Amino acid sequence: MSALPLQQPSYLLATLKADIVSKTLIQRCLDLSKVIEDYSAKELHFVFPWLMETVFGTHDGPAVGWNLRYLQGRNNPTDFTAVVEFLDPSGPMMKLVYKLQAEDYKYEFPISYLPGPVKASLQEGVLPDFPLYHNKLQFPLSGVTSLSLSLNPFEYYFFNLAMHLTAPRSCPLGHLFSTSDSAYFVVVDRYLQYFLPVEGNVPPSPFVNACGTVSPPTPRVQNVPFTSYGGPHTSLLKRHISHQPSATTDPAAQEIWRSETLLQIFIEMWLHHYSLELYQKMQSPHIKPGPQLEVLQYRLGICSTQYSTASPLPGYGTFHTYQEHFAPTEEHVLMVRLLIKHL
Repeated sequence: MSALPLQQPSYLLATLKADIVSKTLIQRCLDLSKVIEDYSAKELHFVFPWLMETVFGTHDGPAVGWNLRYLQGRNNPTDFTAVVEFLDPSGPMMKLVYKLQAEDYKYEFPISYLPGPVKASLQEGVLPDFPLYHNKLQFPLSGVTSLSLSLNPFEYYFFNLAMHLTAPRSCPLGHLFSTSDSAYFVVVDRYLQYFLPVEGNVPPSPFVNACGTVSPPTPRVQNVPFTSYGGPHTSLLKRHISHQPSATTDPAAQEIWRSETLLQIFIEMWLHHYSLELYQKMQSPHIKPGPQLEVLQYRLGICSTQYSTASPLPGYGTFHTYQEHFAPTEEHVLMVRLLIKHL
């Protein structure tokens, strides 16, 4: 890829859009890696939203991105390896995320991309008791239906990654497909092993700012009041997970926020597809993580059968009373079970 001028971010984006069309996935990964290495956060800031759509596609539009869920190593090992290494926790994409994170940039993520009960709760003016949403709602002049979340780069990246699983996608004709062999499964598994290790420590970021660390996002003040359930937030992270110390006065805060954020995003995007009523019940400060997983396990059992009856869920009435009109695919179920292994 020829050298690009450093002065005009918009020109960088336009050039990338025009240049990437005819490239193979491996060449795209190589070119993007070089751009991430050579350009400043200020210039890459304009490229980031386009890159998310390029890689992960759109939620309800025609763009499928790199179709990670159907990119298989046995069908195209060269592109598969290039993409997995590009998206690896220590790869170029995460270097870009941390580069932008150091500058405190924000990106808008439409709430229309969220699961039905979460979207409905926000539209009704009820803020879930989840730190993920606090102080992040944006209210445009067009009305409540255009609500969006203002996210930092780390959050924005993982919301897009999680959304890729629930967005409609089609398997290429004539291809044999196995979820556990897909680039998406392999990449998510790497993130879970890195940020939510079954044993041992969460490693410090391999990419640091001038102060020697990747700092947690700065708290923001919510301008518009929302109803909230209140009460302390209960972490779903395993108690035995420890974090490597850093040079800061609060090393745990420097590292644990990444693990907490990733876990919260996957839970919100993949698990909360029951009714608004049950979703709001599960947000109560009196509900512990156990019942959330109990509901999930029940749903997985229902989805694994050939029928969906109104069997009672202990403590929550009948299943049909609370179920959102949403049928997880076998792929979705497998990904959630992968997540549960790390809880």
